[in-house]
Amino acid sequence: MVSLSDSLPLSAPLLILISLPIFWCLFMLFIKSGNKTAPTPPGPRGLPIVGFWPFLRTDMHIQFTELARQYGPIYKLWLGSKLCTVISSPSLIKEIVRDQDTIFANRDSTIAARWQLQRK
Repeated sequence: MVSLSDSLPLSAPLLILISLPIFWCLFMLFIKSGNKTAPTPPGPRGLPIVGFWPFLRTDMHIQFTELARQYGPIYKLWLGSKLCTVISSPSLIKEIVRDQDTIFANRDSTIAARWQLQRK
């Protein structure tokens, strides 16, 4: 007959082996449910602090056309710590500027706009 003290050392590691995958799944589920940010468009990767600045050439219009061929009409660039979205399709620009202007108007003001407001 097996006593209770003999089966106890075997049950503790078994309990740990069963509970670890359960806690791991719950943890991953919690992490995934907490991340509710909107997806960003694709784009080239940059360096950690300076972003895509070092890779910009003097002929940026040609480089942006090449990036549009690779990533599509909407893509993102990190310029320093600022996320910039590039839109290269005239029809999409028209929709954003004319049709969806109230949605896209909530953005950071540029340095020039802040400077002009401070001059008044």
